[in-house]
Amino acid sequence: MDKDSGQELWFTRRNGEVCGPHPTGLISRFLIIGRLTPEDEISLDQETWQPIREHPRLIPDELRNADTPEGRERLLQARLREDERVRDRRAGDDGFAADNNHRRGPDRRRPEPPEIISHRRKRAQWLSRPRATLDAAMRGPFPWILAASATLVAVLLFFWATDRGEPAQPPACHLPPAPEVNWSYCRMPGLDLSGADLRRAQLRSTDLLGSRLDGALMAGADLRYADLRRSQLAGADLRRATLTGAALQDAALNQANLEEADLSYANLIGADLSETRLEGAVLDRAIWVDGRVCETGSIGACK
Repeated sequence: MDKDSGQELWFTRRNGEVCGPHPTGLISRFLIIGRLTPEDEISLDQETWQPIREHPRLIPDELRNADTPEGRERLLQARLREDERVRDRRAGDDGFAADNNHRRGPDRRRPEPPEIISHRRKRAQWLSRPRATLDAAMRGPFPWILAASATLVAVLLFFWATDRGEPAQPPACHLPPAPEVNWSYCRMPGLDLSGADLRRAQLRSTDLLGSRLDGALMAGADLRYADLRRSQLAGADLRRATLTGAALQDAALNQANLEEADLSYANLIGADLSETRLEGAVLDRAIWVDGRVCETGSIGACK
């Protein structure tokens, strides 16, 4: 246990190799992306070891009910959200070494889904480009490429969602920002959307990594599983927005209005919440700025 923060720090062991210590939130993240499995062992003192499955509170909900269509989609989106690597590692990386040159032992990591590999390659291409404004992004072949990619993603997701009874509404990634615009599953990192009117917009699983959303109007928007890491959301209006499972690591949320927003399972590690309004906000199982996992029933504050 970290005496300064009061948080549990876990050592992990696989085939005799000990790593760590890691905070509780990182253990859950490693389980999502496959660096750990429920059968791997953990310990607080390196003396008493138990399989992770013996600690149900460390098992993220995304790993439960993964045999259902909705559960599979939820797990895939969680993996995409948590996967921060922008370069493919060579086959045989066990996920524990800092890089391939320090890999030890045989290949112990489970094969990654092709969606994650494709997502990582596209993310690397995006991040290699200079920051773009929305106007510049909407010119040239970009809208057609983005629309084609979004259509392909929408078709794949349709097969996962067919028995959920939800209407299939393909996203329109080429459209400019507007109330109720459907940008779900679109890849739009690094855009300048400062002050944009996105009230009630459909932004489910939208990639807005590193985007500027200062002062954006996003009340009632659907941002489930959206990637908002390192985004600027200072002063944004997010009242009653749905941010379930959203990635908000290192996001600037200072002076934002999150009253009655749903932040269940959202990741807020490193986020700036100074003067942020959280009255009535649901924080069930959210990962707080310091790595704590909020208790079920946390309303307006992480308990």
